Amino acid sequence: MKLSVVTVTTILCLGLAGCGGDADPASEAASGISSVASSAAQSATGSAGSQVPAEASEAAAAAESECGQKTTPRPELLRQLPAGFPTVTGWQPTEVTEQGQTRAVSGVLRGEVADLVTVRDNAADEIVTEGYNQTGSDEEVGYEAEAEFEGPQEVSVKVRPLCRDHLVLTYTVRQ
Repeated sequence: MKLSVVTVTTILCLGLAGCGGDADPASEAASGISSVASSAAQSATGSAGSQVPAEASEAAAAAESECGQKTTPRPELLRQLPAGFPTVTGWQPTEVTEQGQTRAVSGVLRGEVADLVTVRDNAADEIVTEGYNQTGSDEEVGYEAEAEFEGPQEVSVKVRPLCRDHLVLTYTVRQ
């Protein structure tokens, strides 16, 4: 009598499944099925047909991570902005980057990914109040929100998730 390869493989697998551990084979099978379903669901969320861009998923993951020292304020950096330059309430400078005549002062404030546009709009209102003209704005849902201004200097603001319960707001000024 001949046994097919599939039949032999099935018999061996069933025999091995019955050996070892105290786990219930039915619960192991269910666990395996739910694990596969979970993996398939995770793969589907990053697919091209998804409504959530991969960047937004990465930003959301960053927002869920621990903050560490990324939120440590450095108040002395506030002097790196033009004198009297308006900032959003609660914003604390943490880092300065310079390249040529452009200076970017980044800082943190409390907020969630859902607050990106609101924070950008609040920053824009403060800047416009000081006599700047808003020339544009942009947003990528869940990832970042930006605005550009003309005035005594060219200015832009960019808000993005930093870590859990914190956003980073960067004021970029070109002299």
